[in-house]
Amino acid sequence: MLTSQEFTAIYFRLQDISDNWADLWLFINQFPVAISRIINLKYTDVEGKYILFPCRRRFCEKKLLISYIALNILKRRKLRYPEDIYIFQSHSNRVKHQKKPVTMIAFNQALKKASTGITKKSISSKWGGGEFISYK
Repeated sequence: MLTSQEFTAIYFRLQDISDNWADLWLFINQFPVAISRIINLKYTDVEGKYILFPCRRRFCEKKLLISYIALNILKRRKLRYPEDIYIFQSHSNRVKHQKKPVTMIAFNQALKKASTGITKKSISSKWGGGEFISYK
């Protein structure tokens, strides 16, 4: 597990790389679901105070209450990127004129870069669902 200081330091480094990565880093810690489900979320999956994780492959549909932190991220991202379909939509030149979510590969690369020098622990997108922080 990461300490709260490590988690926060990685967050600020991710902000320097991309607001997408920093927001995703916070967001995945808010929900006990696989990262692939979060990356593929669309704004249409938000229903008031709830977020609906649609049935996908081996995962059943799941409806969860949106935390205050996640709600702020959703509002901020919608204001910044009003044309986006996906909550974590890619804005890279690779998909310039397409509406596609970010990739786990790119996120893991950003995490590796951001965590260098902060922790010797292996950090990846597989961490999540409230498992990041140790308050020791």
